[in-house]
Amino acid sequence: MLHLIERNRDAYLPLLLLADPSEAMVRSYLPEGELYAWRSEEEETIGVLHLLEIEPGGVEIKNMAVREGYQGQGFGKQLVQAVLRNLKEREYREVVVRTGNSSIGNLAFYQKLGFRMSGIEFDYFTRTYEDTIVENGIPCRDLIIFKRPL
Repeated sequence: MLHLIERNRDAYLPLLLLADPSEAMVRSYLPEGELYAWRSEEEETIGVLHLLEIEPGGVEIKNMAVREGYQGQGFGKQLVQAVLRNLKEREYREVVVRTGNSSIGNLAFYQKLGFRMSGIEFDYFTRTYEDTIVENGIPCRDLIIFKRPL
């Protein structure tokens, strides 16, 4: 079930760091926007999704992570779909998500949910992050931008 988190956002930091390894970066956007948790019937947090409004009618998924042990079971898809329904009901028109070139699973995940690649910001991660990020044996250098109409 989808829950809006209004207090104690720092408690979700370990989960958010699964998707973004820079604590400084996560802390920079965590106080703003909306934070959602996807919880089991037993109220265990399975995943989180952080949104920021970037323009009237448009939001960005800044962070989305599913707890290890629950990954690959469709919970991330359920979380994103629930948030997209919520946004559509609130008359948002477009959702943006940005991910790394080395995040092969994310590239497939978002396209399966109807997002389309709309741009590349070359060398974003090498300019923005202090530490080198390597995923799937691939250096994370470029930011891939996806958009999806609602």
